[in-house]
Amino acid sequence: MSGNFLLRRNILKNVTRRIPRIGVDAVLLNDEQNITYLTGFFCSGVKLLLLRNGKVLYFIDSMNRTLADEFVKNKQISIITVKGAFSKMLASEVKQRSLKCIGFDSAKFSVNEHKNLSKNLSRVKLVPQIGRMPISDIFSNLRMIKTKEEVLIIKEAARETKRIWGIVDNNINVGMTEIEIAALVDTEVLKAGYKNSFPTIAAVGRNTAYPHAVPTDERLKKNGHAMIDFGIVFKGYCSDLTRIHCNGRINRQIWSFLKTIEEIQNLAIREIKPGVEIKSVVDRTYELFEAKKLSSYLLHSLGHGIGIGVHEAPSFSASNEGVFEAGMILTVEPGLYKVGLGGVRKEDMVLVTSKGCEVLTR
Repeated sequence: MSGNFLLRRNILKNVTRRIPRIGVDAVLLNDEQNITYLTGFFCSGVKLLLLRNGKVLYFIDSMNRTLADEFVKNKQISIITVKGAFSKMLASEVKQRSLKCIGFDSAKFSVNEHKNLSKNLSRVKLVPQIGRMPISDIFSNLRMIKTKEEVLIIKEAARETKRIWGIVDNNINVGMTEIEIAALVDTEVLKAGYKNSFPTIAAVGRNTAYPHAVPTDERLKKNGHAMIDFGIVFKGYCSDLTRIHCNGRINRQIWSFLKTIEEIQNLAIREIKPGVEIKSVVDRTYELFEAKKLSSYLLHSLGHGIGIGVHEAPSFSASNEGVFEAGMILTVEPGLYKVGLGGVRKEDMVLVTSKGCEVLTR
């Protein structure tokens, strides 16, 4: 645990140093992922105020105060027990420190919360963005490049996920329902001491045509295939893996789909290097799908960033104008889906390195 505390301290110092450059007196955060990223501990109702002098105010209710005392051990952070309305307590702290301008992630505050903040902070300017950049994007961009410590944690998460898949794959049998396959995954995740990073997707036969299929009582048939998508949370970081389980001689078109996505995934991985435009790699894969007359079976982007959140920046899509940078970790998950027949997807986690990339889940 102490290593995790050290990681959080280093991240928090790095972030608070940037507050003066943002041009506000403080930043108010409300969301689980950013608060976990900065402090390592979150529970419902927690709010975080990052001050330009490097100090941090951690607001929490009395019921969970003792947990915060246990897990938030950082001299930068002052833990404050909320009594009554949070907006009134915040107003008191803001007045004591003569804060005039506070940035906040407007997408994470409800209309009612925003109304109360505006009422109790009537003399304070609340800004949802700096220039054209929303506060949320500032933190997304910070989280996009992983530290060395984060990379080590995510690599271990990937190794454990791959190990769990090996056990699951060996225990899938003809006649099992999608619900039973998902339960097999979840049981192995729990036995290993982890929790799921998202609800397990398990689909068989024609149901594999739905990228986010919900497990049903449909059974795996002989000469059929199953698509399993799952991940774990390891020391606060997520993994994400999709594999196809084949039983016997599967449908010829499904087999062709599978070979194609493996080819296209390999192409994309070879292209990932620092400085390469993200959209250019997506465009290359789309050209190959089109050449094979399969583009009508595409239903989602090529992948996504992963870290504290299972889906975070960067998006691996044609709309992303950015470039790959060393320290990014993202999934590469081409898929093909034909309603009435079925679909396939293969997903691996990839770390962008100084010279290229490293696949973490092979």
